[in-house]
Amino acid sequence: MNPPKPPNFAMYLLSRFGSPYHGESLAGDLIEQFQKGRPAKWVWREVLCAILAARMRTIGLKPWPSIAKTTLRVINAIMLAAALAFSLGTLTRADSPQNSCVPRAQC
Repeated sequence: MNPPKPPNFAMYLLSRFGSPYHGESLAGDLIEQFQKGRPAKWVWREVLCAILAARMRTIGLKPWPSIAKTTLRVINAIMLAAALAFSLGTLTRADSPQNSCVPRAQC
């Protein structure tokens, strides 16, 4: 009988986005723990934490101007999305029959 395998997609994400220095050893440890009885939910949590740690480490290695540019881009994207949502929200509210200019006595 073959030993159980951890989720393939989780292992793919770990190899793709995890640390290039510790990825193989971490994947081996996760597979070993999964075969000893750890649930798939645990594997997913560990993979996501490892990816987050690797990403945070690479952000720390980047020079500050690059981080500032990335932060400004994210803020601009959020502001654009908020403005778009607000404008679409006001258009749909203005077209609704509840906001019409007809007095209640005539309804």
